[in-house]
Amino acid sequence: MSRFREFCRSTHLGRLLLIPWRLRNALMVVGPPVGKAFQWAFTSREHYNFTYDLDPLNRKYLVSFAAVVTGQPDSVIARFFDEIENDETLKSHVSRLNLGARERFVADATTRFGRRIGWYAMVRATKPRLVVETGVDKGLGSCVLAAALKRNAEEGSPGRLLGIDINPKAGYLFQEPYSRYGDIRYQDSFAAIGELTEPVDFFIHDSDHSAEHEAKELSAIRERLSTSALVLSDNADQTDELLKFANATGRHFLYFADKPLNHWWTGDGIGVAFPKIARTRLSGV
Repeated sequence: MSRFREFCRSTHLGRLLLIPWRLRNALMVVGPPVGKAFQWAFTSREHYNFTYDLDPLNRKYLVSFAAVVTGQPDSVIARFFDEIENDETLKSHVSRLNLGARERFVADATTRFGRRIGWYAMVRATKPRLVVETGVDKGLGSCVLAAALKRNAEEGSPGRLLGIDINPKAGYLFQEPYSRYGDIRYQDSFAAIGELTEPVDFFIHDSDHSAEHEAKELSAIRERLSTSALVLSDNADQTDELLKFANATGRHFLYFADKPLNHWWTGDGIGVAFPKIARTRLSGV
């Protein structure tokens, strides 16, 4: 060990001399996102609900995450990822409507799915008959889910999407051909869930992100879930409500933290509660 390092370790003056080095190390971490934020501010129109692609390594982790949740091989999940990422029809649909919508000043033309490719793969892998999504916003997630249901239907496993939002202007992206595979109900999520008459196979909480509201939605949907249902939360990076729900209902819980590619935002994630049962691998996928 050098004398200087020993001096820094053992004296007050030495500790002070290390401040510039510590500051440099910190800036190496926090500095790049600041630069990306300035670039983003002048090149993107989004101001909330940011869209982005996933870091390549993070994408690989999401493959394994979805494989564990669904009981499918990594190779099957990876194929589903490729499927949606190469879906030019869906990308063109989103870009065209973003450019022509009233919200065009707060939406980017470039289509970026981010963690939603995980939603897509899990719907493709589990073939749900009813998907319920609370919180629709522009409708990007709804289109992703409907695209998966469309593929499932073409393979002989039809299903439909019910989107729920209190904003009557939500979901402008959810138009033909994707609206053929579901509809959006504009009402309070608790009331809409209470009116369900068939089992829910796939549920996504993405509405009010308060812990209280999430807990109430999970409580409302609990008795309406099928035995093999997946329950997802887009809020699991903020609360542990889905974890508590999983423990209370005898389900496994996993959380995936996404890592955006070339974006200042630190990312969101996917929380999922899934049954503690052996999953049968689906044939033909």
